[in-house]
Amino acid sequence: MRRQISAVALAAAALLMVVGIGTGSAQASVLTVDPVPPVPSGPSVDSPGTDAAAIDAAQATVGDRELGLIRGQADSSDMMGFKPSLYLGKWFMPGKEDVRRCIIDRESHSNYRANNGSYFGAYQMSRDLAVGATWMMQKEIRDEFGAEGVNIVQVLRKQTPDKWNRYWQDRAFWTIWRNGEGADHWGGARCS
Repeated sequence: MRRQISAVALAAAALLMVVGIGTGSAQASVLTVDPVPPVPSGPSVDSPGTDAAAIDAAQATVGDRELGLIRGQADSSDMMGFKPSLYLGKWFMPGKEDVRRCIIDRESHSNYRANNGSYFGAYQMSRDLAVGATWMMQKEIRDEFGAEGVNIVQVLRKQTPDKWNRYWQDRAFWTIWRNGEGADHWGGARCS
C-alpha cells in the first residue's frame, strides 16, 4: 500500500521520530495520540458472500495500524517489558515468539532503551547490525509505505536501536532473524 503525503507532513513525521525517540519526557508528550484502531476480525477473502468493500476496509485498517506504528504511535512507544511482536509482516514467525521472548529477556531484560555502550535496544544490536537491518528493510518499507517510510528508515539508520521505537526494533529483529538464518546474532540455539 503506497501512501503519498506532503513535504510538511513528511517533515513532521521525521521530527516526531527524532524528537519522540530521543528522550522519555519528549516521547511522552510528543507521541501521545489517539490509539490506532484494532484490526477487525471478519470474513476472509475466501469466505462465501464476502463483500469486496468490507475486505478493502479491513485492509485499510491494517495499513493504518501499521502506519501509526512506524510513526511511533500507540503501542510502539511503550519501551519496557515483553509484549507480542508489533511487526507481523513477511518475516514474522509466530511459532518463534517464545524464542524472541527468551532473547530480549537475556539480552536486555525486555528494555527497549537498553544501552551498554556497544550494543543497543531490546535485542542488543551493534551499530553495524542495526545499519545493515535498515538496508535489509528499505525495499519492503518503500513498497509498503512509500517515501514516508523510506525517510523514516533513513533517520533510523543514523541512530542506535535504543532510540528506535518498539515496532522498528521488532521489525529489525525479524528481518535479521530471517526464518532462523540470522539466529547466530543472538547465540544461535541457546533460546530454541
